[in-house]
Amino acid sequence: MKFQKCLNFTMIENFKDSTQFLNAIYAPADSWGRKKTNDKLILLYENSIVFLESVKGNINVVSYPIQNINYIENGSILLYSWLKINGDVNGETKSSLVEYNTVVENIFKPIIDELRISLCDIDVREVEDELHTFDCLRDVNYKFMNYAKKAVLNGEKVIDFLYQREIKVPYLKFFTRIKSTSHMIIFTNKELIILQEENAKSIKDVKYGGIWIYIPVHKILNSHIDEEETGFLNLSIKVSGSNVFKSRFESSQKEKVEGLVEQINKIARYNLL
Repeated sequence: MKFQKCLNFTMIENFKDSTQFLNAIYAPADSWGRKKTNDKLILLYENSIVFLESVKGNINVVSYPIQNINYIENGSILLYSWLKINGDVNGETKSSLVEYNTVVENIFKPIIDELRISLCDIDVREVEDELHTFDCLRDVNYKFMNYAKKAVLNGEKVIDFLYQREIKVPYLKFFTRIKSTSHMIIFTNKELIILQEENAKSIKDVKYGGIWIYIPVHKILNSHIDEEETGFLNLSIKVSGSNVFKSRFESSQKEKVEGLVEQINKIARYNLL
């Protein structure tokens, strides 16, 4: 009840002049193992998304103009899911996170989709038959094939994609350890989409979930490759807000990685698609 009273006052004071209201989700306080969350509320407007959090009786408010969002992250590990927004607010880069139970994923998906559509100017009425592009992964990694199909929206055209299987290296004498979990980069005419498993030392810890990162192409600054002495390639993608996304690839994929970097940098420098 106290949160509701503070919330009513905050909304009246801060959002009386806001643009058209579209959606809202309330995430009650909860506990995820040792991690505890506060009451949170997401408000989606036509031109902004607002995060409100109850902290010791006060309401903290962060409002992100949609055009200032740098990337959107959506993760799901078993029953633990989250939505993260990174963007520029009053000249400062901030991130806001809301955790939720995976069983209510269908409540959060409309907000994520609406943000992507608005941020990247995607016309969902232009239905592109792009999902068959990922059928070649059926016998390679069925999970990532489905993840990729889930990631691409109507109205997006897939230009290129690059999948990297899990990389394991020798450890001690008779063991191996994970150097890099399975991941994938999808390059469309609207977004750069990064799909990855959670970084974990144990194989069993990465099987039951994934992370989707959506980066508008106009937020990409540049990309480059560094080659490790051990023969692996490190791909770095720099995004607005001083954000850098790094992915490791096997050296056998060097030609494909170089081709992807070339296409990404064309967009970053000349906005060519």
